[in-house]
Amino acid sequence: MSDQGGPVGRIWELGRIDAFARVACVAGGTLMVTGPTGIGKTLLLDSAVDRATRSDDVVLTASGAEFEADVGFSTLSQLLYPLHAQMSTLAEDHSDDLSLALGYSSSKGKGSRVSVSEAAIELLAKVRVASPILLAVDDLQWVDSGSAVVLREIADVAPAMGIGFIGACRTDTGTRFDASGFPQLELSPLKPAESALLVTSCFPQLSPQAVQRVVAESEGYPLALVELASALSENVDAGGALPQTLPLSQRLQDLFTSRVNALPDSTRRALLLRALASGQASGLGAELGAPEELALAEAARLISARDTRGSASFRHPLIRAAVVHCSTSAERRRAHAELAGLFAHHPERCAWHLAQAADQPDAAIATLLEAAATAALRRGDSAGAVSSALRSAKLSPDAAERCRRLARAAYIEADVSGALQDASDLLAAARQASSGSDGSLQGTVAAAYVLLNEGDVDTAHALLTTALTSGDPCVGASRETLVSALHTLMLAAFFGGRPELWQSFEQGLALLQNEIPPALACMANTFPDPVRTGHAALDQVEPILDSLANEEDPARIVFVSEAVFYLDRLEACRNALWRVVHNGREGGAVASSIYAVIMLSFADFANGSWDTAQQLADEGVQLCEKHGYRLLAWPGRLAQALIAAARGDLSVTTHIARSMTNWSTSRGGRTVHIYAHHARELAALGYGDFDEAYRLATAISPPGLLPPYTAHALWVPMDLVEAAVHIGRHAEACAHVRALKEADVAALSPRLAQLVAGSEAMAATDPDDAIELYEQALALPGGEQWPFERARIQASYGQRLRRLQRTLTSRDHLHAAATTFDELGAQPWRSRVLRELEATGLNKGRTTTGRDALTPREEEIASLAATGLGNKQIAARLLVSPRTVAAHLRHIFPKLGVSSRAALRDSLGAPPPQERGGDAR
Repeated sequence: MSDQGGPVGRIWELGRIDAFARVACVAGGTLMVTGPTGIGKTLLLDSAVDRATRSDDVVLTASGAEFEADVGFSTLSQLLYPLHAQMSTLAEDHSDDLSLALGYSSSKGKGSRVSVSEAAIELLAKVRVASPILLAVDDLQWVDSGSAVVLREIADVAPAMGIGFIGACRTDTGTRFDASGFPQLELSPLKPAESALLVTSCFPQLSPQAVQRVVAESEGYPLALVELASALSENVDAGGALPQTLPLSQRLQDLFTSRVNALPDSTRRALLLRALASGQASGLGAELGAPEELALAEAARLISARDTRGSASFRHPLIRAAVVHCSTSAERRRAHAELAGLFAHHPERCAWHLAQAADQPDAAIATLLEAAATAALRRGDSAGAVSSALRSAKLSPDAAERCRRLARAAYIEADVSGALQDASDLLAAARQASSGSDGSLQGTVAAAYVLLNEGDVDTAHALLTTALTSGDPCVGASRETLVSALHTLMLAAFFGGRPELWQSFEQGLALLQNEIPPALACMANTFPDPVRTGHAALDQVEPILDSLANEEDPARIVFVSEAVFYLDRLEACRNALWRVVHNGREGGAVASSIYAVIMLSFADFANGSWDTAQQLADEGVQLCEKHGYRLLAWPGRLAQALIAAARGDLSVTTHIARSMTNWSTSRGGRTVHIYAHHARELAALGYGDFDEAYRLATAISPPGLLPPYTAHALWVPMDLVEAAVHIGRHAEACAHVRALKEADVAALSPRLAQLVAGSEAMAATDPDDAIELYEQALALPGGEQWPFERARIQASYGQRLRRLQRTLTSRDHLHAAATTFDELGAQPWRSRVLRELEATGLNKGRTTTGRDALTPREEEIASLAATGLGNKQIAARLLVSPRTVAAHLRHIFPKLGVSSRAALRDSLGAPPPQERGGDAR
């Protein structure tokens, strides 16, 4: 569209935009304008901006830029620049964080995405007190990853804050900004008649034949209509000379190129500075071109000035691309060098521009870029970290440094970004750069990590052991690299599962002397052999968990979560782990997100959220398969297998366990072999095959022994004891309880305390002692957090009470266990408990069927379901969980002799849903 053309073909859309801007500035709201390139999104955004500006609202605008997609927080800096002076009114930590991230100062702030989001929202809230606000962000598809996360947070809370947020995003280009869940206004091409009207209103001098040609060529895209018609209007006789074979965007770019080339050199220089600075240009004003130079560009319809500070924007991203395309490499280098000086206060942006300005290796710039890579990694920007690391390697004049930096990029790709193949290619480049040997510990770590995740555990372990014990590759290695090496070695030893593999890790720790990071020190005590050394880490746990509150580095979040995994502290890591998952889903740290999603699956399995646990486990395994992380897939498959085993799906459990056994047998991966035993023994226990359950559980942890360097032994103590008691091996059960108590396993976590207490109660032979121990186990604080294990203790207690002829009390515990198993979907366990309930005589003599057979609660739920209400709606009315409703319905249907909700209505004589106003879901 054009300024002269008005809203041709967009009357309805402009009406909606105008209504949104009018309401959202006061009451708050978020709207996304979407569509392909050149469809007219910017015009609608400009309309909202113009309306808000005329109303004296605070209007903040920004635009994503293709040339700075790797520059952290560049779009956010552009958006919030007008509020620069007001940042000093924020709390000191927020002011520091925001100023650092946006490049306004080199303060001591952290600049993490979480802290920046909080500071930006606080700033907007302060401004909103005095005036309505509209935020308008164009070209969201090119927003940098840091800004994308913060802008998403702002867009989420905008309605509640009374702030208007409107964004424009292409649908034909990938984007870091997650626009899902927001109201959207999707634009379509104009109809032929509307296209013709637009062209003739803007360019009345064109002949009907020329208009027809433009309409046919443009396919209803407003940008193409106006720009092609503009080219024809300069020479009407050229109407038949439009290119026939080039893509539309290329044709338009050619048109823009001709306009740029027609400008004076000084104007072209100003445009090039603005194009390369892009979103960073906010507030630079005259430094990026004098007003008279920009006026010439505006007259050529290349830019549109929006305010009096010299801020201007390109009328279309293709114009920006054309400006860069028209420049020579020397001109671009000079422009970047000039921009580096303008951004000297922001080290990362300065380094980026210096790198673009360099035409030969430069050690100083390479060092700056390496620091930029570290900063990007710490805030969760893995793509930016790899980009900076690779550019740093390219600019390194020293071959050893170039090799080391390539190896570091490879490690980031493998350990964080999820690109194993790219990592392998980079390692090959590193070897070539150093004449066949990577020559550094970083290269060895990267190579070992790739091997490890391809499933070659022993080779990865041997490679790292040699590097750490020979000393040569460690010379000059940074503390960070040594920690990475030890962490990777720890993973190799863990999956290998053999005690001798841990010796080199313990020797390697000595290389750090007294500078072992807290998270690694904790992990060294909790991961290899938590039974013996876990207690030493209990004082370390809370401080490192507290450090996760504002942590943005995905790798460190995963590291800390691994450290507390066997101490059952994943719930305390949940929020941080979800940040990693979201980062990965947005295209960030994919490898880290695989770890996070699998650990969250285990956490949800433990707390009884099995459906969510299943979804997360499936997602983790799919990501492993997609990105080639063969070893990391096994913990995900363990989660899948345990859920299937608990639910009684023997075919799935057996299939996964068999694949685990086959893989581990050929590769010496003992831990994966233990995973298979665990899944199979849990399934056997559920179905009452106690001999098989005992055989498998004791293969993990022999009775009376908690084997060293077998952390998984902490997961099966109650399984072993329960199976032993059922097959008459009381001595073995008691021996295992003694081992648990002597090792003080209960002190490691509340969950383990419950398992130990339950095991001790099950193993007790004296009836009075057993009852007291069961009561103590069920009275432990927080036991409800682990419903499956608590229900197993209740079921065992109920069975013991029945055999002691304490029938009524027995029924209470058995019924509670059956209800929990039903809610979880643990059907084999529920069936076992129901058989115990029948043995108490609960159902003897009961012949009542039909409605009279229902309990009061069942009749209440049946009546509500008969009206058409769904499980969630019934749960909300009765203040119970949807799972509880589903469990009751499974009892109700057979009692009434029906199999569907429709039949339920007929059985109860209830009216159809529409007569009750219910939801028929």
